[in-house]
Amino acid sequence: MKIISQTSDELLLQEGNVSGMLIGGGFLIVAGVAAFYRHTNPNIIWLALAFALVGIGVLLFSSSITVKASRSSGQVFYQKKRLIGGKNVTYPINDILRIETRRQWRLENTQNPGNQEGNMPQPVLVAQSVIVLKNGNEVPLDHQKTSSNTSVGGVVLMSGQGKEIAMANQVAEFLGVPFQEISPPNMGTGLNINIG
Repeated sequence: MKIISQTSDELLLQEGNVSGMLIGGGFLIVAGVAAFYRHTNPNIIWLALAFALVGIGVLLFSSSITVKASRSSGQVFYQKKRLIGGKNVTYPINDILRIETRRQWRLENTQNPGNQEGNMPQPVLVAQSVIVLKNGNEVPLDHQKTSSNTSVGGVVLMSGQGKEIAMANQVAEFLGVPFQEISPPNMGTGLNINIG
């Protein structure tokens, strides 16, 4: 989520970009098709098909989110764009209960080049900010993001989500609603020391 502009009366947020989705998905499709026609090696043909399928997936399933909040009108305009379909909704600011940033652990397969036993699932911290409405509905402000990790020897430093939390808090302050950060149990301060 990026704050595109903010005045005393208006706040404009944007996450993702439709033209970026088109360029990225189109590039993968073109690269896959070109490799498919230029090679006869079965492994490269399967790889080319995978590139083309990922490109099609990017075009069909990626989205961009735009949120425009106006104090003078008391409204929040929410727009989610996709290549096929989309969503345009307006919410009264009075119907917003709070802004939340939720962090949780998700298992993902990671590749360890020196590991002969295969890939082991590793916990990865993901975060997403949402608008929580008084009727219980939730509206995502952004897509789920994985934290960036920096490893130094046996120590893993987690960062990248502080900016996300600060922006969500800024949105809550602008709207005059509470901000809540929800972290998984036993998360600590974000400093994860692995002694191996």
